[in-house]
Amino acid sequence: MDQENAINLLMQGATAFFLEVPSGMEFGIDMMSWSTGEKFKGIKMIPQGLHFIYYSAIDQYGNTAPRCGFFHFFTKGECLVKKWDTVKEELLDVSREEIVRYKTNILNLDKFLGPYPFEELEKWNGLSSLLTGKLIDKLCPKTQIIRSAMELFPASKNENLKKRRPWGPVKSENDFGSDLLPNLVPKAESQFRFTEPPECHYPSGSSLSEITKHSLDSSYILQKMTEKHENKIDLLAELQFCYICFLIGLNYESFERWKMLFQLFCLSKDAVVQNQVIFVKFLLAVRKQLENIPEDFLVDIVENNNVIYNGFKEFFRTLETEDFEIEDNLKDGSTQLKRFLQHKFGWEFNGLEEDDDDEAPVIVNLEEY
Repeated sequence: MDQENAINLLMQGATAFFLEVPSGMEFGIDMMSWSTGEKFKGIKMIPQGLHFIYYSAIDQYGNTAPRCGFFHFFTKGECLVKKWDTVKEELLDVSREEIVRYKTNILNLDKFLGPYPFEELEKWNGLSSLLTGKLIDKLCPKTQIIRSAMELFPASKNENLKKRRPWGPVKSENDFGSDLLPNLVPKAESQFRFTEPPECHYPSGSSLSEITKHSLDSSYILQKMTEKHENKIDLLAELQFCYICFLIGLNYESFERWKMLFQLFCLSKDAVVQNQVIFVKFLLAVRKQLENIPEDFLVDIVENNNVIYNGFKEFFRTLETEDFEIEDNLKDGSTQLKRFLQHKFGWEFNGLEEDDDDEAPVIVNLEEY
């Protein structure tokens, strides 16, 4: 990069100072991470928009702590300054005066700043295209920190341990010593605020046939969850939020929520007919996610009843068997996705109009009884 272009990007882009960060710890932004050096003081040339910053502390013995991260919307020319707290092992905010001091000295501190990895920007934009600052604030924990390991604390201030189990035979292997363990619960302010499904998965007053229909079609659940957002697209954006927290934040709870939302979209048959535009964006969002999924994560998903394959099989079956006119964008999107899945994973989606073996009607020969 020529000097003139570099200076222009430096002044137009945002700068994030991370002061007194220990040498050798993992530090990253979006799709790229590094091991910090002694001169590291932050990242420069950050494009305006949403980004995810994360880090993992390392103790004196080289042990890596669980990953922590946070979302931040950078504005043009913004200067973000945070300082490492050795006690809490977190990045904390600094005073306004310190922010101004570093912002006015950006050019002098340029050699201590690593450039934003522009080669990974397209991937990041594909994963976060629907996210807004308002939605991020709504879904994030109150602390705004995404942790790979859940924060726990004793359920009772007066009693940290449960009562000892009375003498007698152990009921099971799991029971052995369980009563002697601390009674720990997650910190409320550290928990995600995901959109919860309705308590009842079918409308009040539904007949038995209607209840059966809603057990096979998740459109009612999708509708009720969508109504909890200001925009119809926000539930799909929540799918992106969960994936980022899982892929980059290494948060397993987000992975479980991502699977639930993925299956919800795939099994909402009536919703596909009523709002095909949303599902065109759904196919694109999931494809971007699968393009960037690490192989070791993919193995876990495949071995876990292959949630992705079975979900898409039901979705493609809806497109092929339901009696409605499919718009060109949805038709092209589903065709392209099938090709991608076949090329990347070897998955075939033939004979979708036929029932699976475990779903086919059972024929009983009455003459045998």
